[in-house]
Amino acid sequence: MKLVLAVFLFIFSLSFAKEVSSIIREIVMYDEDFIKHHSKSYFEKLKNKQKPYITLVSCSDARVHTNIIEKDPINKIFIIRNIGNQLLTSFGSVDYGVLHLNTPVLLILGHSHCGAIKAALKDYKEEPFDIIKELDHLFIPLSKLKSKNMDFGTKWIKGVQANVDYQVELALKKYKTLVEKGKLTIIGAIDDFVGLYNSGEGRIIIVNVNGETNTEKLKKTFHI
Repeated sequence: MKLVLAVFLFIFSLSFAKEVSSIIREIVMYDEDFIKHHSKSYFEKLKNKQKPYITLVSCSDARVHTNIIEKDPINKIFIIRNIGNQLLTSFGSVDYGVLHLNTPVLLILGHSHCGAIKAALKDYKEEPFDIIKELDHLFIPLSKLKSKNMDFGTKWIKGVQANVDYQVELALKKYKTLVEKGKLTIIGAIDDFVGLYNSGEGRIIIVNVNGETNTEKLKKTFHI
């Protein structure tokens, strides 16, 4: 039995090593291709300082990436990622983008079928301690929804948007002066790659601009 187990572990380790080796090769090959398609002057612009125009707070979900809002995000988007696109767990980084890099836009990007929202709407006490600690911050935006009598799918959709609105609200309180002076615009949006907003899969849905959440007003003001 011990021999069988040892053989199995050996084969498994070889398979795992192969997979990792393949991933490393892919990283290197992609980088080579990236270098080939960018001139020396492209990299020269990056040497001295960064000049992003968006501070982005998005979820860590692998299905959400900056190429949905910018083809080449390098030096254009200052990115902060965590589970549930939260400000409270990353305020130091957000401050850096808003106060030091002076980006005129703070974009909070949630997404359809967010696992953090799904977990926070349920019982997550069996999760590892550090995950619990991050999910606990979602209690305020989701607390009213948790007690409502509705099917979970609807609750999940509403929870994603409620969280985005809450994060915008936190940002408005913290950066109130910048917003009032017209130096910062805080945008709440949802990457709807599932198609839950009836606008097709992959659409970015703007749901909140500086606290304004009325869909018709947003469409009229920003022509979206």
